[in-house]
Order: sequence, then C-alpha cells, then structure tokens
Amino acid sequence: MFKKYTGNEQFDLQITRFTYDYENDPGVREDLKQIVPKLKDFDSWYENWSHLAVKRENEGFYGIASNYYKAAEFYLQPEDPNKQKMYEGYRRNFYKYYNDFDFKSYKVPYENSFLPAVELFNPNAHKTLIIFGGYDSYMEEILKEAVFLKNTDYNIIVFDGPGQGTALKNGLKFISNWEKPVSTVIDYFNLKRVTAIGISWGGYFVMRAAAFEKRIDKVIAFDIFYSGLDGLMNRMPKEMWNKFVKLFEAGKSAEFNNFINKMMRDNIDLTWKINKGYEITGETTPFDLCRNFKHHSMKGIGQFINQDVLLLAGEDDQYVPISRLPQIQQELCNAGSITTKVFTRETGGEQHCQADKIALAFDEIKKFLG
Repeated sequence: MFKKYTGNEQFDLQITRFTYDYENDPGVREDLKQIVPKLKDFDSWYENWSHLAVKRENEGFYGIASNYYKAAEFYLQPEDPNKQKMYEGYRRNFYKYYNDFDFKSYKVPYENSFLPAVELFNPNAHKTLIIFGGYDSYMEEILKEAVFLKNTDYNIIVFDGPGQGTALKNGLKFISNWEKPVSTVIDYFNLKRVTAIGISWGGYFVMRAAAFEKRIDKVIAFDIFYSGLDGLMNRMPKEMWNKFVKLFEAGKSAEFNNFINKMMRDNIDLTWKINKGYEITGETTPFDLCRNFKHHSMKGIGQFINQDVLLLAGEDDQYVPISRLPQIQQELCNAGSITTKVFTRETGGEQHCQADKIALAFDEIKKFLG
C-alpha cells in the first residue's frame, strides 16, 4: 500500500521513489523517521536530504547516499549551485556501488552533442531491449530498475535522451519527436530489431517512436501517457482546469501566465512541474511551456503503431488520468496486439509507474517479453 508519509501527495511519491530500494533497511527507516516531520517545503526538503546524503556517503553506504543526493537535487532550480553538486553526488555514489550487470558506457553522437548510453549484458542474450525515461529522468535510476530483467534473453540499452540527465546538462532540450533519438541509438548499435520500454512520460515517447521507427517490434508503455497537458490537468480542480483551457485556447497568454503563477504560490506539485518544464525545455512562461507540451500527444499517431503493445496503468496515478486508457486502446486500431494491466489499491502498484510495487510492473513486462 502506498504510504502517506507527509500527506503531500507529491512529496510522498518522491519519498517512495527514492527509498523503495531500501524500504526494509533499518537505517533508512530511521532516517525517514527523523526527517519526514521536517519536510515542509522545498528548502527543508533540500536541507534534510542533502545532510543525510553526505552522512551516508561518509559512512560508505554509497547506494543509499546516491538516492539521497538525487532526492536533494529534485526540487532545486537550475541556477542554484547546489543542484550540480547534488547531481554529481548522485552519479559519483551510483557508480561506486552499481554492480547488477556487466556494462559498458557510450557517448552516442547526436546533433552537436551526444546521448549518454549504457549497455547491460545478460549472458547468452539474443535480443535487445531499449529503455528510456521521461520528464525528470536520469538513466542511472533506470539502470537500477533493470535488475528485474536480469537473466532474461535481452541485452539492455538505457539512454538519456534530449531533456534528460547528462544530455540535458550538455544542452539538449526536451523534444516530442522521440523517434529521432531512438533511431539514432538503434543506428549507433547497428540493431535490426529492438523492443522498447518508455517509463513515465516515456509512455508517450515510446508510442511516438514506434509509430515512425519500425525496427521496434514490441512496445511497452510503463505507464500509459497520452498527453503532456494531462500532467497538469490531473488533480487540478475542475473549475481551475476549465479556466486553464479557456484562457489557453483563447491565446490569452498574459492572463494565462498570471493565472498559473498565482496557482503556483500555494501548490508544491504545480510549482515543481512548471519549473522543471522550464529547465528541460528552455521555455520561460507557463503559456509557452504549455504550447510546448501540447506537441507531446498521442493524438493522430495511434493508427501508425502496428507492433505488439503492452499498456500498464495505475488506477490512482497522480500524473496520468486512468480515463485515458480506453481512448489509447481505441486509437491503437492497427496494433498487432494489445495487452493491458491495470494496478489497483487491492493489487498494489496503483501509483505512477507502480512506485510502491515496481516488481509487479516488471512481472507483467517479463510475461509480455516471453
């Protein structure tokens, strides 16, 4: 069951996300017992997680320290000098302890920069699986999750695309036409056929890539993700969303910006979404950001997806409305097959990307992979 640590849904999801690997560790439980009552706003979030990150690194608990550095970095603004320090701490500690797979790192040439990628090797594997994330993705987090795919018939390639991780740090901004980085990675590794998993916002990216890159033979949306604007709409009161739509569609940018900026003052979740959007896209106002997000939509592309598709969904996903599921199924009118799994409070995994029961999602993925 999803644990309500603070009562703030956004905070609670991130706490679960950054401590899930160590949920049974007595030290981590004690850490949470100490800091959860202190997590009131972005400042207290950073101060407490960063303090614990340094403490755990000094003690030699590099895996835990890595997660804590990632948590500390999460809400910081790009101009904050501590953001880069926390990011470096996250990756430094991650590669000190990571040994789930034999792996090799790459820099895949892309535009005037590169896409960082890691290949994980399963002994005697005959197939290739490509995995990528979404809105606030770092490939190192996905590398940890890949342990659930150990000893399968797949070698696994994980990469940061434009707007993600080190690719973002190197100047590559978020894009909607995700077939471009996926095709670049497939070309670089000289692959004939791949299966692709998109995580979180990547649930849209994987659909977009599959629509236009036919070397993808199986498509896994972990979880479903139809529209970038859904992430703002879900959990927004109906009257607020109606005003959002009215102002946005009328092109009243100044009124729209004032409306969103006012909402952000008392809404941690919306503040993070908008500020993170600025960071990854380079946009500077809510109106321009939402115009950018509007390009991230499955509308019109479902008919081009003819691969076998696995759709995962959580009934209480705070970012993606479960009501999108039948629409996605209907629009995948030419899919080779559609397999669907909805996670509920009864089964566990009802949260975004099954944050509280991620093993359940990978059980379904492994069944689908065959």
